[in-house]
Amino acid sequence: MIIVMRRDATEMQIQAVIDKLVSQEFDIHRSTGAERTILGAVGAQTVNPGDFEKLEGVKEVLQITRGDRQT
Repeated sequence: MIIVMRRDATEMQIQAVIDKLVSQEFDIHRSTGAERTILGAVGAQTVNPGDFEKLEGVKEVLQITRGDRQT
């Protein structure tokens, strides 16, 4: 899952999203650019993207789907 934060998101808002992701056992990869912060969340959990879209400072949530698993 990729979470794009708003340009005006505060550090507290970003940290709140990170904390929620960590509490759901995601590994977080943060990328802070000149205008936006993007959070990549990696994990086997399935979540409702709407749970994150409603958080303060979030611009959009992109769900990444897994390819077919080979056994």
